[in-house]
Amino acid sequence: MKKYMIKNSVLASLLAIASLSSCTDSIMDDINRDRNHPENVPAKFLLTEVITSTAFNVTGGDFSLYASVYIEHETGIFGQMYNADIRNGEPNVATTYNNAWNNAYANIKTLKIAIDKLENDPFEQGNNVSLGIAKVLLAYNGAILTDLFGDVPFVQAGEINPDNTPKYMQPKIDKQEEVYKEVFQLLDDAVILFDKKDEGSSGAIGRNDYIYGGDAKIWKKAAYALKARYMLHVLDRSADKDADMQTILTCVDNSFASAKDELKFAVYNGSSQLNPYAGFTMSRDAMGASKSLVDKMIALNDPRAKCSFMQCTDPRNYTFEQITDPAKIETAPNGEPVQTQFKYSYSMPSLAASAPTQLMSYHELMFIKAEVLARKGQNDDAYITLKSAIEAAFANLQNSIKATIDYCDFTGDADPAVDLSKTVADAYHTALKAAFDTDPLRMVMLQKYLSFFGSSGESVEAYNDYRRLKGEGKEDYIDLKNPLNVKEKFPLRYGYGQSDVSANQEVKKAFGNGQYVYTEPVWWAGGTR
Repeated sequence: MKKYMIKNSVLASLLAIASLSSCTDSIMDDINRDRNHPENVPAKFLLTEVITSTAFNVTGGDFSLYASVYIEHETGIFGQMYNADIRNGEPNVATTYNNAWNNAYANIKTLKIAIDKLENDPFEQGNNVSLGIAKVLLAYNGAILTDLFGDVPFVQAGEINPDNTPKYMQPKIDKQEEVYKEVFQLLDDAVILFDKKDEGSSGAIGRNDYIYGGDAKIWKKAAYALKARYMLHVLDRSADKDADMQTILTCVDNSFASAKDELKFAVYNGSSQLNPYAGFTMSRDAMGASKSLVDKMIALNDPRAKCSFMQCTDPRNYTFEQITDPAKIETAPNGEPVQTQFKYSYSMPSLAASAPTQLMSYHELMFIKAEVLARKGQNDDAYITLKSAIEAAFANLQNSIKATIDYCDFTGDADPAVDLSKTVADAYHTALKAAFDTDPLRMVMLQKYLSFFGSSGESVEAYNDYRRLKGEGKEDYIDLKNPLNVKEKFPLRYGYGQSDVSANQEVKKAFGNGQYVYTEPVWWAGGTR
């Protein structure tokens, strides 16, 4: 049986070594053996680690935080987020995304170990659901890397020799098109596996799956949802757009039936376990209410503007007051804020300590369907689908705002008000009809952009959508306001992580001085890498 050395985040305790009258090599080998890190761990426990890391470090971590600034869901007002907002080094230096880059590749390594165990270890073989989950998570981590960075190491990344040493010290960079082929194959494989059961000797994943509890039927829906997302990403590179759009609609039909099926990480308790967005806000106070976003909401008479922002009234005690009049929101101008704290208003979701992280939401799925229908010219169906998307998006944001209300202290005797109910969402949807009829795709994309605002970790998808539109010459559908964007300072991609820029000669050469992030779109947005 192969042995796998698994590293986790728990620090190994120091070994107390008694005085010895004599030492041999065998005794020293035994003394130096690390008893705190098991050499062989069932794959289901590895998947628990990766599920947690993917949600917290990859979906909800730095990738999304920086995207929220570039896409103007928030304005960076302090520290590294301020630098990102004014384009002072952060978008084009290798250290910016290094932590998230390393976390994603650690996940890929662990997932490849898990897949190898599930496919080749007699003790693990037959655990088909676990294998399907591992393949979905590998597809997810690979896709988010290539979406943000373009061409990346993937096929050789994380490969391990039988003695646990890296198979490739400097894994080659794969073209984005090739990474996507791997992603689609992994998802297709997973769909087949989810029609089977976990029957290996090591046992089913069960409650070690923090998302669906090992429910293969819902995991199959999630695989279809992700395939719909990723096919939409590469649609402009399609040789047969009509056929691919129909496939996307088929994937949607096979996916989530409601928000209950969402691929989300919902284990934050608001005390010892915090939503990463809220944790970042608590520790850094680096984001302010985006003027660009608030102006869009006001122009649309969007009910979210009346309940999604707050002012800090007592910085020492962290006390807030909800702002119900959008005209009174102290917005931070995008690209031109004053670097300060407690001056600008906050978005209420920024302190939603117990709100889930969305790896793939129901509202995103409905927006994908609405976009494809609009692109096909099926505008009546697109408008009906947009209603479902807005209802689900409002409900998700209301959940986040309520989490903030539960977590924070507010002035006054009564809790702040929030009503983003189905009735409110449907009235808003009806009011959009004239603008929708004028340009259906524009309205779908704008509403999708607004729906990704919040603590759910969805700003990366808004960033992907904007870059897709930019590649089509339709970036005005969202109309970002940072004046640096017109000076060719919009980050078209993220720059590779420092660890590989330093250690991998191929990555170092591709990174250069980092300025390519402003000039070279990723492949699916019209670039070459």
